[in-house]
Amino acid sequence: MIIGIDISQLIYQGSGVANYTYNFVKNLLIFDKKNTYKLFFAAKNQLKKYSFLEEFRNLGAKIYPFPIPMKLQQFLWQKTDFLSINRLIGRFDIFFFSDFLRPKTDKNVRGITTIHDLSWKLFPQHHTENVIKAHQKKLEKTINYGDEIIVDSQNTKNDLLRLYPSIKKEKVHVIYPGIGENFKKIDDKKAIENVIKKYLTFDFCLLNFDFFLYVGALEPRKNLDIAIRVFKRLITNNQYQITHFLIIGHAGWKKEKIFKLVKDLKIEDKVLFLGYVDDKDLPYFYSGATLTFYLSSYEGFGLPPLESLACGTIVIAGNNSSMKETLPKNFLVDEKDEEEVYKKVVEILNKKPKIDFQKIKEKFSWQNSIKSIVKLYEFPPRRG
Repeated sequence: MIIGIDISQLIYQGSGVANYTYNFVKNLLIFDKKNTYKLFFAAKNQLKKYSFLEEFRNLGAKIYPFPIPMKLQQFLWQKTDFLSINRLIGRFDIFFFSDFLRPKTDKNVRGITTIHDLSWKLFPQHHTENVIKAHQKKLEKTINYGDEIIVDSQNTKNDLLRLYPSIKKEKVHVIYPGIGENFKKIDDKKAIENVIKKYLTFDFCLLNFDFFLYVGALEPRKNLDIAIRVFKRLITNNQYQITHFLIIGHAGWKKEKIFKLVKDLKIEDKVLFLGYVDDKDLPYFYSGATLTFYLSSYEGFGLPPLESLACGTIVIAGNNSSMKETLPKNFLVDEKDEEEVYKKVVEILNKKPKIDFQKIKEKFSWQNSIKSIVKLYEFPPRRG
């Protein structure tokens, strides 16, 4: 079979969707040698060197790059169905669609689309009008085309079927994403120091630099304000050796309130916003951290807390949505209750519970995910 995949989301490096797309495609190319893969890549700046394109070529994929800016993509495949993607990359039997757009295809093409979550539907106040419209349009087209739908968790499947009862239950498949093989516990303190130094403007020694960590977008539903206030209380009380809070990720929707809070609390020298960190460097941050915060109010899956656990570092996460499904119960809290979060942090710092990181990696492996995904090619897919 010839399988087409839209990999255009990879231009948004550092985002959860880009992380998913990269690992999904890489592992498909590694584990599935029976089928041929065509990768459609629309990006305005085609002169930029994207290392993942060469990596995918080396793994046997055919790359079809096009200098199509996002606004034109939206016109072609969101506002209209003007152009079949077959006209651009030729014949294929199945096409995987990105998180954002569902381009037109020829009638004989079977579609598979991933719905990561429905945060835009459940929490519209945390998204721009354009993002909401785009996801709504994409989902409508997905339903109309009768695509098979991959969701990252049972929670997302439940949300999808509840909010869109016209979708046939058998069309929705829960396939957990995997944790990258590079996410593992690193004990070499010097190696951890050397990696973290690349992202800091000052020198530091891990022996006297104990830090909390957050990885993800800076947006309201992540409840970073709660985490920052808890951090402030801990360093004010001087109970523990925690010195800094490192925040990794792009500044998202309504991020100004977070920057203002840090300034108002007078901890600008303690809460450090590092922006984008290369995926290969993230395990060093996780391994060096004392604790990772992930107090999100809703996640379709929530990869960072699992990455942290795979690296042997404890997580405190919101007791909701998919995180109730994937994370150990003793690491979950009411993410809106600052006092509960504070008490849980103190409990964890005192007890230092063990983490079975090997079990986490075995449960959420990309090899298992790819086996389930390839089964969908059969239409109707085999059960079990």
